Amino acid sequence: MFDYLILTEKKSAFDNFVAALGGETGTVNGHTYQLTHAQGHLLEFLDPVDQVAPNLKDKYESWELKDLPWNLQDLTWRKKAKNGSAQKMIKKIANESRQAQAIVIATDNDPSGEGELLAWEIINAINWRGPVYREYHDDESKKGIQKALRNLRDISSQKKDGDYIKAVLRQRWDFASMQATRVSTTLARSEGYRVKVINQGRLKSVMLAFTFDQLQRIKHYQKKPYYEVKFKDNNGHVYARKVRKEDEELIKKIRHADIKLAKQEQSTYSSPAEVKLLSCTRKKQVPNTLIDMTGIDSAMAAKGYSSAMVEEVYQELYEKHYLSYPRTGDKVITNDQFIELMNNADQIAAVINVDQSLLTHRQPREKFVKDSATHGANRPGEKIPETMEELKKAVSGKSEKAQDCAVDIYKLVAASALSILAEDYVYDSYEACVVNYPDFVTHFNQPVEYNYRLIYSEDNLSKQQQPIGSSAITFIDEGANPKPAWPTKKWLYRRLSTYGKYGIGTPATQQSTLAAITSNNGLLKAKGAKLNLTDTGLMSALIGYNTYIASPKITAQLFDAMDVVAKFEMDPNKVLNTVTQVIKHDIPIMQRNAKHLKDILGAPKKVKYEKKEKVMVQFQGKAVQISRKWGTHTFTDQELEDLSAGKIITFKYKKGNLSGQLGPSEYKGREFIGFIPDFKKRGK
Repeated sequence: MFDYLILTEKKSAFDNFVAALGGETGTVNGHTYQLTHAQGHLLEFLDPVDQVAPNLKDKYESWELKDLPWNLQDLTWRKKAKNGSAQKMIKKIANESRQAQAIVIATDNDPSGEGELLAWEIINAINWRGPVYREYHDDESKKGIQKALRNLRDISSQKKDGDYIKAVLRQRWDFASMQATRVSTTLARSEGYRVKVINQGRLKSVMLAFTFDQLQRIKHYQKKPYYEVKFKDNNGHVYARKVRKEDEELIKKIRHADIKLAKQEQSTYSSPAEVKLLSCTRKKQVPNTLIDMTGIDSAMAAKGYSSAMVEEVYQELYEKHYLSYPRTGDKVITNDQFIELMNNADQIAAVINVDQSLLTHRQPREKFVKDSATHGANRPGEKIPETMEELKKAVSGKSEKAQDCAVDIYKLVAASALSILAEDYVYDSYEACVVNYPDFVTHFNQPVEYNYRLIYSEDNLSKQQQPIGSSAITFIDEGANPKPAWPTKKWLYRRLSTYGKYGIGTPATQQSTLAAITSNNGLLKAKGAKLNLTDTGLMSALIGYNTYIASPKITAQLFDAMDVVAKFEMDPNKVLNTVTQVIKHDIPIMQRNAKHLKDILGAPKKVKYEKKEKVMVQFQGKAVQISRKWGTHTFTDQELEDLSAGKIITFKYKKGNLSGQLGPSEYKGREFIGFIPDFKKRGK
């Protein structure tokens, strides 16, 4: 017997716990323990049809609109092992638990509660009835693990574990929202489009809606040129009247649609005209907030790395202690984390080639350092690489591009973190005007000390400016209404961050979702930083236009409600039932949208079907019908006679010979007699 069975999320975390505690078994804080691990989620929901009473199976197997929305009370929410390997792992953990006095959950501690859910699924599956404790490690370093295990929390009642309750709600909501996918797919097929599935989802549909709207703005953009009188001094500074975009009266007055009117206005000004300095103010700018997963992904996109690669490579660097926890929701770091960064700063600076003399701000700024942080914002881990080659070796099992990605990610994250140890950017802000026409003003900034911006800055370094000139002359500037920007990853992430108190989901959730829908020709395609809709993504966006499932406002409210549920301030069933409200609201809108698919997509392509010739053969004395063609091979009359006689036939197939005979088979629950190939004897 031992005191604790410590359950980690995956083998890599298990290895880190072994290293931190000194073995797979032993003693920690006066308690004996044994380590074990899962491999991500080991369980998944049964299909809806297998979660309901027999008399409801037809309804829940159906994709027809008349059978939607579901009554969520019909679902049992039962789960099964994902596969045989998962089943064996659950059985192994069950056997190990029989020797334990308590289970300690040591899965990832992320804001979504995913680690809690993953662990409790297993604990429930093995019918554990003993005490359950939770450790909350900030990272998988030796110090982080040992500290977490000194501060265990009793969560034996899963109903009182807010993170678990939130995660269960999120998982059930997402599962039930598959109804929106069924609606989209059914409607697309009803309009004649041959589609496998048209996905909709809580966050992915919002991403598609943002992208679609922006692409439509670009498509329908009409350039409207205008002509505006301005001054330019002899040092190149331009003087113009301040224009707020909502001041339509002033805009109409000074921005002329006809160049002749602009020239008439120009003739009313004396030129050249004297200019004068109005003010020069010394200003400072503190470093940017620490970079998060969306910022990392946006920067890496410009270098040609996919979101999926960024997610995967960062995770591996975290597991090997080069970077901090990726799925953090923190924007700041704790005082202890700041001290660790400060102690490692010179070594980190040396490896990424940053001037160490810039790292002079060794006092924590309140903007970056607060004890409210948990994992802390993204930053370098406890292990400092000696060279960039060391980082490549850390992901040596991956492609050369992934190894380069590891280097670029580390440099970016390290530079962002080091920048908070540098002094503020210092600049002088100048304002000047045309003396006789004071409405014409110019503003520019003159860099004085770059400081932190020499280490990390999202923008290019500001260049030194010429001083204001002595006089300025008029000119006519040709402008136009701005063309909408092409959607990029950075643009999309910024749109997501403008909704709700903290945006729609954490940066890590946003990044992982984008990674999922831009992989394998999914809903979005990324070419560098630029985003576009795939054919399936366009169809999904069109059908989901103006629906709740694609609404950023509704989605932000849902995220907020889930956080409230985690605090036990709202009934989770109340939030779960909003799925039904969403589906009821969205079905008629999707129906109307589907009727207009042809307007944008064009008529569905007609597919010519090749009618398969059927022939009669004998199998065990009974006449059965089979297709004359199997794969790319067409059976000869002699081969059909041999099959009827129960013989094995052999024919050339692709790059070798293939043998087989008639026999029973099954497809989607339907039994039939057909040709059964023997792939084991292929080519013999």
